[in-house]
Amino acid sequence: MHKLFLVFTLIFSGISLYGASAQNQQPAAQPQAVQAQQQAAKPKTVVAKSYSFAEELIEIPLKPFEAQKIADADLINLNPQLLKLYENAVNAEQQANAFKDPASVIKAWTEVAKIQQQNPFLQAAMTRLAEWKNCVDLFNKHQASLNKIKMLLSSKLLSDEQKTNLIMQHLEEFGLSFGTQETLNLVEKTAIPQNANFQAKIKETKQKRCEKNSGKDCFDCGVSAQAEKERFELFEKACGLRFQPGCEEVNKIKAAQDAEKARLAAEEKRKADEFAKRTFVFQDEPVNVIKPFVLGTVSEQDILNADQKVLKMFEDMVGKEQQPEKVKTPGAMIVAWEEITKITEKNPFLQAATQRLADWRACLEKLEKYEAKTAEMKKVEADQSLAVNYRTAFAVNYLNEFGVTFGTTEVVKATVYNNEIAYSEALTTKIKEIRKQRCDLNSAVDCQTYGLKHAANDAEKAAYLKKACDLGRKAACSGEKAAAAEAPANAQPQAQEQPKEPEKPKELTEEEKFKKELNDAGRRTRLIAGSTTLVAGVVIGALGGISLYGMSKAKKDRDKYFDSYKQSTEYDEMVHFRKKTQDADKKRKTYMALGIAGIGVGVALIATGITFYSIEFEGEKEVKKKYNVSFGASPMDGTFNFALNW
Repeated sequence: MHKLFLVFTLIFSGISLYGASAQNQQPAAQPQAVQAQQQAAKPKTVVAKSYSFAEELIEIPLKPFEAQKIADADLINLNPQLLKLYENAVNAEQQANAFKDPASVIKAWTEVAKIQQQNPFLQAAMTRLAEWKNCVDLFNKHQASLNKIKMLLSSKLLSDEQKTNLIMQHLEEFGLSFGTQETLNLVEKTAIPQNANFQAKIKETKQKRCEKNSGKDCFDCGVSAQAEKERFELFEKACGLRFQPGCEEVNKIKAAQDAEKARLAAEEKRKADEFAKRTFVFQDEPVNVIKPFVLGTVSEQDILNADQKVLKMFEDMVGKEQQPEKVKTPGAMIVAWEEITKITEKNPFLQAATQRLADWRACLEKLEKYEAKTAEMKKVEADQSLAVNYRTAFAVNYLNEFGVTFGTTEVVKATVYNNEIAYSEALTTKIKEIRKQRCDLNSAVDCQTYGLKHAANDAEKAAYLKKACDLGRKAACSGEKAAAAEAPANAQPQAQEQPKEPEKPKELTEEEKFKKELNDAGRRTRLIAGSTTLVAGVVIGALGGISLYGMSKAKKDRDKYFDSYKQSTEYDEMVHFRKKTQDADKKRKTYMALGIAGIGVGVALIATGITFYSIEFEGEKEVKKKYNVSFGASPMDGTFNFALNW
């Protein structure tokens, strides 16, 4: 039995030892797996240093960081120290010089990634560290390329073409991201010629960077642009990208454009003013050079709804259309009608104004043609080297084209000194015909001229003169002009009467001499001034008195209206009587001011008039001493009575 117990004890001990050995082996394997997992999640070391960049970075493998929102479930168990580390990393990302000193950003994210347990930011930190690693690798690669180029450019074994190709390869790989300025700085320190291919590569790189919203490159492209529109658009884009030199150039261009617009507007206004002031001169009043203005169909409602500015402009133009002198300045009519046609909203007169504008332009064209042809006609008729038949035919053709509208005076004046033309049957017949046609069109001067020059008998003459008189030609009514026209040109003037011998001047009496010398000394002038001033003082003083009377009446009206205002029970009545009271009070104040001023001025003028009467000039006193006449300062003395006796 004892032996059996010993056997079971040994068996149990063996089993226990085996179990303990198995338990000891399991914990030994667990730390190795955890260590491998932790080793995989551990952030890789990123070596960064300080960098410098000549231009804005474009298209680098690092997007702007956006802080993630913390979930409520994570917030409950969140380690405050971890949150502080994450906040430090976010702040480091937002620093302006983050690219120039990425080590501080990488360090901040590394601190966040070190915490493995209960870290909701671990994945973001690991991703951001990988992105920064790629970015730093690009920075280091770019810097190494620059250092390599710097060494190769100093070599004397390489040709200029080889060096240029190296630079262009560098621009192809790094130009979009880092720009061209660093490369240009290296080239400027060498004697490498900047050939067309190199310049084209620089331009291409800048254009690509501008497309990627680099303000400086847009500005540089604008500087080299040939077309003004393209230059302005590139400067405007650079300004929109907050590149200040671009804004300055945009402002300069806009200022120049505004100045040019102002110059063009001023020039256009000057031409319009000259065009409007251009005047045509007519020897005879034009007939039917432009048809009378007709408004056409415009509804009453359209007129009531019309723009007030348009309405006033149109009414002014209707008034101008009634003036007979309007044809002398057709440019002014064209400019005025054109202004009305520019307004399209609430303008019921647009169609009529457009049609009238066309009428006046046609009229101007007709007037210009007439003016040019008249000048040519005068030149032809004055040229004695031209044949008489040619000049006569020219004058007749001129009348055929312009005679009915513009009359015959120009031709008569141009041919009057050449009897062969002036009295040719063709021309005289045409002039007679034109004058009759113009008389039929109610030209008063042509009716009178036809009656005096071309009437077949006295009855016809009287009929044409009567028509001219009825049309407002006063000279045709009196008959004086007719008598003068019928008087023979070679009539001898009547014998002038022999001039009479001048009469001897009448000898003046002593009293007349005294008066004359006294007036010459200034007495008459003084008395006239005194009388005028005295009368003016009385009149103005009387007006002042009338104004004071008006003030009294206005005061009574004011009191009456104010009493009515106080007794009013309706709002409209109160407003009505309050306005009446205010108006009456304004009248009272106005009358009071005018009354006081009028009486004051009147008294001053009366006093001045009395002074003129009372005080004599030294010359008058000398004359009185000469003729031994007593005088004094009183206006009622003997001298004044003597003056009244005159």
